[in-house]
Parts: sequence; C-alpha cells; structure tokens
Amino acid sequence: MNLFCKLACSVSFLLAAGAVWAGTAPLGSADDPANWRLNLGETPGATARLERDAATGGLLIRAGFTGESAYVGAIHAPELPPGVTKLNFRVTADRELEAGLRLLDASGRNFQTERFKLASGRETVLSVKLDGTRWEGAWGGSDPDALRPRLPLHEVQLLLNRPAAPEVTLRLAGVELEAPFINTRPFTGENFRLEAFGCTVTGNWRNGAAPVLELAIAAPVEAAGEVVLTFPEMFRDRTARFAVEPGRTARHLWKAPLTLGGNPFNTYRIGAALRLPDGSCAERTVLLRGADSPDWERRLKSSEVTASILGTGAHFCFAPEPAGSYAGWYPYERLMDKIAAAGLKWVRDDYWMRRPDGTPGATPQQLDRLRAAKARGLNTIAILPTMADQTLDYFLENVRAFVTETRNLVDVYEIGNEPNNFGGWIQKYGGTWNAREKDNSTSRWLIEHAKYVNAAADLIRELKPDAVVISGGYVTSSILRFLKNGISPNLNGITDHSYSAMTPPELYAFGTPFDGRDGVKAGGPNLHFSEVVQAFLRTFREIGRPDLSLWYTEFGYTTYLYGGQKEKGKYTFAAYTEEAQAVYLVRRYLYCFTRPEIKAALQYDFLDDFQGRQFDPEANFGLLRADYSPKPAYFALQNLATFFNGVRGDSRLDALVRIEAQPLHRAGKRGLLIDWDENGKALMNADNSIHARLFRTDGGLRLAVWDARPVGGEFAPRFAEVRIAGKAASAGKTVGLDLISGKRFDVPSFPDGKDLILKLSVGSRPLAVTLF
Repeated sequence: MNLFCKLACSVSFLLAAGAVWAGTAPLGSADDPANWRLNLGETPGATARLERDAATGGLLIRAGFTGESAYVGAIHAPELPPGVTKLNFRVTADRELEAGLRLLDASGRNFQTERFKLASGRETVLSVKLDGTRWEGAWGGSDPDALRPRLPLHEVQLLLNRPAAPEVTLRLAGVELEAPFINTRPFTGENFRLEAFGCTVTGNWRNGAAPVLELAIAAPVEAAGEVVLTFPEMFRDRTARFAVEPGRTARHLWKAPLTLGGNPFNTYRIGAALRLPDGSCAERTVLLRGADSPDWERRLKSSEVTASILGTGAHFCFAPEPAGSYAGWYPYERLMDKIAAAGLKWVRDDYWMRRPDGTPGATPQQLDRLRAAKARGLNTIAILPTMADQTLDYFLENVRAFVTETRNLVDVYEIGNEPNNFGGWIQKYGGTWNAREKDNSTSRWLIEHAKYVNAAADLIRELKPDAVVISGGYVTSSILRFLKNGISPNLNGITDHSYSAMTPPELYAFGTPFDGRDGVKAGGPNLHFSEVVQAFLRTFREIGRPDLSLWYTEFGYTTYLYGGQKEKGKYTFAAYTEEAQAVYLVRRYLYCFTRPEIKAALQYDFLDDFQGRQFDPEANFGLLRADYSPKPAYFALQNLATFFNGVRGDSRLDALVRIEAQPLHRAGKRGLLIDWDENGKALMNADNSIHARLFRTDGGLRLAVWDARPVGGEFAPRFAEVRIAGKAASAGKTVGLDLISGKRFDVPSFPDGKDLILKLSVGSRPLAVTLF
C-alpha cells in the first residue's frame, strides 16, 4: 500500500471509528515540585514548602500562618500548548480551606478567580476558563481594559487563603488541560536494542494513549556516560538524560511527552543515543506511531509518482564509453536507478540523431537508454542539437529519422540547447549574447536559429501529431525576442534556463534595472523570479499564444570551492554550500508549483561532472558527488517528490492563507545582497519576508512555509503565526516536515472560530505542513 492510499485509508478509518477528539490531558510539568515557586504574600508571618507526594506522585503544599499573614501562593510558569481553553486543578486539603487561582498573562496583567471552598479530605476541581471566566478581579498590565487574559500565560498561581487552623496541607493531584482536540487514540512504539562500548541499552514500550518506554541500561564496571532520548518538536526538541551506572543495570520509565495526547497522524522519530564522556556516541532512531499515521518513512519511486514537474539533467550522451571527462555517466542504468529512487519524474539529455556509420537516426545505445528510462517511470526530454554548420535540410533529415524511431519512447522533444553558447550560431552569424544589437534590433544568429526551430516543430508535428515540442533555451530576455520574431503554431512550450547564479532563488537578474541592457521588459522592478514568469505569460498573451507552457529545463546551484581564479572576471556563479544548494532548489520548486503554466523544472544536473574537480564551478552542480554519494539536495528532492506528488497549484487556495505575524529582530534584517554590475544600477536586495503557500497534493492539503532570506547559520529560526481560513477542524492534527533534513514534528495549531492558527518556527529551510 503506498503512502497516499494509506493516508486516505487512515482518515476514513478515523471518521468511521468516531474517535473522540475533545477531552483532557495532563500538564506534565505541574507534577514536579522543582517547577513551582512560592509566594508568601504581602504581609509577614507565612511559611511554606513544596514536596512530592510519595503516595500519588502529586504535589504537596505545606503552609503555616502566623502574624498578619493572609495567604500563600504556589506559582508555576506553564508552557501551554495552543488551543487550551480550560485549566482544572485537582486539589484536596486536610482541613476546610478557601482557595483560588490567579493568572499572569502575556501583557503582565493579573486575573483572579473567585474563592472556592474546599471541604476537608474531599477532592475538589478548581477550574478556570481561559476564554470565558468571569474574573473577580483584574489589574495591571499593558492593556488595563482587557477583559480576558492574553496568551501565552506567564504564570498560574494557586492561592491558599489563611484557614482557621495555623497549618494546612494541600495535595495537588494534577493539572488537567481541556481543549477541543485532545487525542485519546493509542500509540504503538518500536522496541529497540542498542549495543555499544560494552553497554546494552534496551527499550520496550507500554503502548496506549499515554505510551511509556521501559528503559534498561546494562553497563560493565568501567563504563561511564549517559543515554539521551530526544523527542522531536517544532521549536526545541525535548531531551531526557539517564546516567550509565557502572557495573549494574539501571532501569527507568520514560513517558513520551505527547502534547494534548499527541497527534494520531504522526509517527515520532525519537533519537536514542549512548554518549561517552570523551564525545564518542552510538545512536539510532526509535519510532512511535500514531493510530492513524501514514507511512511517513516511505519515499515514492518515479514509477509511483502520478504527476510531477521535478526532473534532472543528464550527460549520458557524452559517455558512450567509460572514458573521458564524463566517464562517470557511463553506467546509465545505475544512475537511472538513483534518479528513480529519488522520485524525480523527468530526465533530459542530448541525442545526436546520427549513428556511428553516419546514417541518420538513433543509436542502439540511445534506444536502450530511452527504454531504460521508460521502464523506471521516467519521462524523457530529448534535446535535438542545432548546429550552425548544418544546412536546414540536413538538420531536418536527422530530425525525421530520429523522431520516427523514438516517437514511442520520448515524451518531449526540445529543439536546440543554449544556441547563444553552443552550436556556433554567434560565430557564424554574429551578434550579442542577449541578441540585442546597438539599435535594439534582434541579432541575426537568433533569427537564423529560429528558422530551424520552427521547421523542426512543424516536421515533428507531422510525424507525431500528439508530440510535445518545446524550444527557447536562450538567455531569458532573448527568449522574448524569439517569441516576438514569430514562432510556429506547432511549438507547445518555451524553455528557459533560470539560473539565479549569485542570489537566493526568489531573485533573478532580469527585470526593469536591466531593460536598457536587454532592450525588452523581461521582469519587474524588484528583480524577483515571479516577475520574470509574469513577463513570459504576458508575452504569450500579446502574441496570441496563451496556450504556451513554460519549461525550466535547466537551473541549479554549484557547490564548488571558490579559489579566487575568477575574481577579476566577475564569474557569474557563486560557490554554495551543499545545504544551501538543497534549500535553494526546494524553494525554487515550491514557487514553480504555484504556476500551472510550468510543466516541468529540471535541476542541472544529476551527477558532478569532470570527476568533481573541486575548484571548477561547472563540475559541481550535481545531486550526486562524482563518487555517486548523495548530497543533501538529493534527499531534499526525494522528500519533495513524495510529499508533493500530484501537486496542484490553485490560486483560490492563496486567499485562504494569511501570515498574521512574522517578527524579525533588527539584527537579522538583510539589505543589499549584490550590486550585479558594480555600477549601482542593478541592486539586488534581500527578501526579508516569510512565504506561505497552500497546495493540494495526492497526500492531502499541504502548506509550504519558508523564510526567503539567504541561507545562514548565524540566527535561530523566526517565529511566525499563520491563519488558514475555514480549516479549524485540522487543529491538533497538523504534522510538519523539514524538507531538507526530513525531520518531522507536530505543528502547534488551534481553532479560532472557523479558522486554523499555526504557530511556526521558520527558517530558510522550507517546511511542509500537512493538514489532516
């Protein structure tokens, strides 16, 4: 059963079972006396101490009153999960007593309840509604007219008024939280065994609605160290530490810190690590699965992906033998297996359209590659190279033979590839890199190349009436010239190679500041990638071809080491870390998901070329290093392929999402990123905003959220609050996934009327939040 079928089945089962979603859950932090402090009142004479009740595990407050003392308070600073509507204090006094509750809210304002009468020896529940209590008194704070507490609460205080007797003992059995989305369904834990450094650590779960891990640590006499359990959370992971006790087996019980009963749609990956004093460490992950959780660990292969724009470039064509600069590409089946395992759907490569004996058509190896791709569920974009030294008739002879032999194996034919760089077009016909002449006319090389494109498009349509034919691949601004020069009605789509080169993916060096350079309007004033996309769509309409689609057949980020060789030449491509490469690829793809006109976006390229020469920019664009080991970007795109399978951009969903808060410390604000031409005319400034987009996928409704600032490790992630209209039913059932690391956690969420409020920790690494 695949991930998405299981998602659907889980949801159906939950609804059919009629699971209770409202209820109570304990406030675990209230059980420990160390989490409380005492208030002896404003008048002297009171004494008090806090103890743990050995019989029940609760809290004992022992208070004495002399002199003018009036009350004693026990103060707790709780971290309440979002959505809590009521607090219940279960208390028992050893004599008649009056007690009350006082809250200190986020504004510094105090709210005090009425006094409750406690009978001797009888348990009483003291309740306070956070959204509707009538307060006996309220004072102070930055908002003195507030009628109810502003969350989050800073403190909760249990007040014991002076009784008739001089001493009183109050037992607090626990504090319960009420919310409309508390889970009562069971969890199932994965038992484990970890052996290292002479120690044996075993963990066995007591499964149920409140799962407990029975932990045993057996150690030799000379052992030292600790076992650390790490529970994943949105803002900061929770850890529990247990000492290794030399020469004995230490046993512990660890209660999984599930907020409001936990999320039945999540499977928590708990880290279990055995650490020695010298820093040595052995670790593994332990799964704790919710009753309705899909198989979050599974990743889809290309053959299982139903619809996707994700793809990659290949250079199999340059490695017919295992030799030369591209020798790494020779084992094409091994590489296609890795492409398929990543769940990518598109693969692009050159096809020379002539066999070794000089006859036109596909070589046996080319046909084998095409069949291998098809067998793995991959769609092929076949580049038909255009060469200026070939006559048009010769070129069309090649096209006719190749398309005739491959039309059942190729999904898309792309005519030409960067003729401004390859094929000798500028050398033969003259012109500029962006096809703009001094009088703003279009360079002849582009006009001549367009003749080949249009003729090939017409021929391919004749040979394969349902063919998808695309072309362009020039510099972005010159593609607009190509469109206005006149294109064949048989051309389906336009290709662009949208390398951001030196900036985050939201920015792109085409737009108003470059209009004079390019002679066409290829973007907008902010130099945003989205503005360039709009320029394409506007031009499609202007030439009467709103049916044209966009194909980003190359873009990427190189992970070479900058050695300074290109410093004076102003080399275009910056050197990125492997993490930045992963982050920026995912962020660019997330934008592409929002535009249905974008039919495919292919990262360049799958494998580091030229044996991965470390100081060579062209050698380090790969998702795999030259030794075939995956970079972080490989796993990031694997996550993206699975969790955004079948993604469908829908502008109506954008209206449902509103970022309510995205505070940013002034130290974290970014300004000028680069003066592109070093003349003050094209200044590219950072985007300091958080982006949030909602998508429908085959796995359900998913929100993508990220901070658009450049990748950096200086500051912690930002806080954000996001409202999603009409989705209150998803409160407490939201699961977050860091698309780069694969880390998964519950996202704090609660209803606000019919809307859903999400509390998020957002960094440059995109998060995917699934709404159940």
